[in-house]
Amino acid sequence: MSAAFNGARYCWIDGSVVETERALVSAMEPIYLGIFEGIKAYIQGDIGGEGRLCVFSWDQHMDRLWRSAAIDGLKIPYSRDELLKGLKEVVDVNGFRSNIYIQPRIWPMAGEPEEVHVVIPVWRFNTILPSVNPEFSKTRRFMVSSWRRISSDALPPQAKSWANYANSNLAAREAKRCGYDSAIFLDSRGFVSEGTGACLMIVRDGRLITPPVTASILESVTRNLFLEFVPYDLGIPTEVRDLTRAELYASDEVFLCGTGGEVTPITSIDDIKLGVEYPGPITERIADYYSQVLTGKVDKYSNRLTPI
Repeated sequence: MSAAFNGARYCWIDGSVVETERALVSAMEPIYLGIFEGIKAYIQGDIGGEGRLCVFSWDQHMDRLWRSAAIDGLKIPYSRDELLKGLKEVVDVNGFRSNIYIQPRIWPMAGEPEEVHVVIPVWRFNTILPSVNPEFSKTRRFMVSSWRRISSDALPPQAKSWANYANSNLAAREAKRCGYDSAIFLDSRGFVSEGTGACLMIVRDGRLITPPVTASILESVTRNLFLEFVPYDLGIPTEVRDLTRAELYASDEVFLCGTGGEVTPITSIDDIKLGVEYPGPITERIADYYSQVLTGKVDKYSNRLTPI
């Protein structure tokens, strides 16, 4: 990783802040056995500006990191407070004053399966949320992948592990070869699962619908938040249930949600245009409210903001 990688000159590795270019490990490390988290910190008050940074949903992401470690048989040698302290040190030494992406990574040491490396790289990112970025409304053509989503009796998708993302990479590369922007998985039963790196939600007749965890999806922090605020704060009826491929095609709106992609509208699936308005009004409404939550403008979610 270059020291100029979005300004991330320093990272945190195994208890110390070091120059990113010097954060070296053996080429024999079994990184594919590792787990990670995707976390973001946003500027408060102005999602596209500079100023005071707060990590969003730190506790929820740490809950999932520890669950992933349990599923994959890894032991994390640091406490949550120690990881947060390390993160704050990295942010301070890099001098970040704009939105950043945080990706704690943990994997076994070569020859020492009971010991792990813990690395926290950070870098800048540009939000795609509509209040800031016109890219939110760009055309996105998706396809249903010929690859099925991994099932929990093979590689448990509930763990955020590197190995699982090989499945996503196959589907994403297939989509690019076929001329699409990305892909949507079906699970082993033939029901709709998720995108290649984010959960999926559809809108039909004014209702928000999303597949259940049993459809081989990652237990998404963002999805869980949406299931909390969409019905209760926005008054939009919400369902969690299995979705068929036919329902996908007949949707009024479809979007992906996740820490990385935030809210990502989809224009068409298998060249079938979705709905009559793009981005859809409910998708935009959810995205606008989410941006307010992220920047500390909704008091009831202020407990999800951790200053750094």
